Amino acid sequence: MRRRSEAADEQHPSTERYIITYADLITLLLGLFVILYAASQVDLGKYREVAQAMVRYFNPGTAPLPTDQRGEHVLPGEQGLPQPILPRSPYHTMDEWVQETERLFKPYVDRGLLTVERTAEGAVVRLSEAVLFESGKADLQPQALPVLDTLAQLLRNVPYLISVDGHTDSIPIRTLRYESNWHLSTARALSVAYYLMQHGVPESQIAVRGFGPQRPIAPNSTPEGRARNRRVEIVLTELSNGNRGQHGYWKPGQPVVLPRQSSVQ
Repeated sequence: MRRRSEAADEQHPSTERYIITYADLITLLLGLFVILYAASQVDLGKYREVAQAMVRYFNPGTAPLPTDQRGEHVLPGEQGLPQPILPRSPYHTMDEWVQETERLFKPYVDRGLLTVERTAEGAVVRLSEAVLFESGKADLQPQALPVLDTLAQLLRNVPYLISVDGHTDSIPIRTLRYESNWHLSTARALSVAYYLMQHGVPESQIAVRGFGPQRPIAPNSTPEGRARNRRVEIVLTELSNGNRGQHGYWKPGQPVVLPRQSSVQ
């Protein structure tokens, strides 16, 4: 009889062993929640003391004002908005920027592929189609990238409005991709502008414009003149203090004065 009972015990083990594992799991969960609860409790008094001590250590002679003496706005400006911060330029004047640009691009200037001109409103950098694109296309060529990289470095920290303007000659174009010279000139300006933005030029300072054949700088009656007209211009416009308001470079509703352009038929 004993052998039968021992054999029966071996065939039917106790079904209550899971309780030990279950109890261990509940204990671990309880400990976890206790730790999380303790970590979520912050002593505000000690936190303020530590914060004030850090401020006094890193800023000797200054201390945070009491809460009841602080203003409602975080930063000076209209309704707590900060004043626009213009980038610091390594060039003190537009003339210095023009001189540095001419120096860096002298090989291209000597070959007639690029020109730099000082204007009454600022400056203009003219890039020939031969430097940037294939005929009838708006995709940047590999040879254009070093030029645009240098331009991006020059434009990265200047406090000027940067207009990227596309121009074409007067010969009509109609392809599957570009229905007219307007489409082509705008696409080319956008390609150049987007590359500059990707390489550090603030997009808030960039405007993209396409003029098609409407603003030639040479007669379209000769191949040489048409080649000069197919170009992209980087137009820099100096911003007066009146243009720099609390809402950015212009006040809402204020018209934008475009640089004057000469018209050559």
